[in-house]
Amino acid sequence: MPLAISVVICCADAEATLPAALVSVTWADEVLVVDSGSTDATEKIARAGADRYLVERWRGYSGQKQFGASLARNDWVLLLDADEEVSAALAAELEKLDDAAVADLDVLTMPRRNHLLGRPVRAWWPDTQSRLIHRGRAQWSDEVLHDARHPSARGRQRALNGTLEHKRWRGAPADGQGGPAGWTDYFGGARLDERLVGTARQMHARGRRVSWVGLWLRPAFAFWKFYLLKRGFLDGTLGLLVAQKAMVSTQLKYAALWVVQREEAGDTKFAGRRD
Repeated sequence: MPLAISVVICCADAEATLPAALVSVTWADEVLVVDSGSTDATEKIARAGADRYLVERWRGYSGQKQFGASLARNDWVLLLDADEEVSAALAAELEKLDDAAVADLDVLTMPRRNHLLGRPVRAWWPDTQSRLIHRGRAQWSDEVLHDARHPSARGRQRALNGTLEHKRWRGAPADGQGGPAGWTDYFGGARLDERLVGTARQMHARGRRVSWVGLWLRPAFAFWKFYLLKRGFLDGTLGLLVAQKAMVSTQLKYAALWVVQREEAGDTKFAGRRD
């Protein structure tokens, strides 16, 4: 039998991108929108384009998706953010799946194409996402910075070829007011800032440490990884700026880890600081 798939979209104040996300999943057996407290037209858009709409307090990036998956009518759930779209190629792949094809699987991954200033970012490809899951078998990660799901055992995961399109538009281009995702969609820094210390504490709890050598080398390696190894240089100035952003983000993350190390070591200059 064809595989029954529920789509869960977690969002807040997503009136600019939610319409495109909903249009991209009209093939699904069920679409559920979980809103963490919008003040714009998100509710109106969701009620018109989804099968179900509900409001739930924010549980965190992973917790919100897990909550939504628990309410789906089908065991196979596609997790989508409101600023993402399922490409036509991915939709065709998903529609071809049947129960037999996924009987021994827990997770299906797919590449995500990130867009900035009207063009895909080469250095961020393929940005693999674990988004199609069997909600009863997949294992949920507790990552602070990037939510993810994992199979219950080795070999129970498969990769799809079709892409998720991320932040392609801010608003519907057809309405005369929308346009491509802008600079602040990725480079505003708010997303990293709000999770920086939590990420550092999680790294420390897992045994990660950083020395002065690491503080110097890791940002430099991040720049060369995204500029050379990931061929960001082929995107010209945009590729250079993306690599610089990776360098700065890495520097901030490991600087926060260094502060946590000093705090946990009992350094009185850092004792008691939790932000």
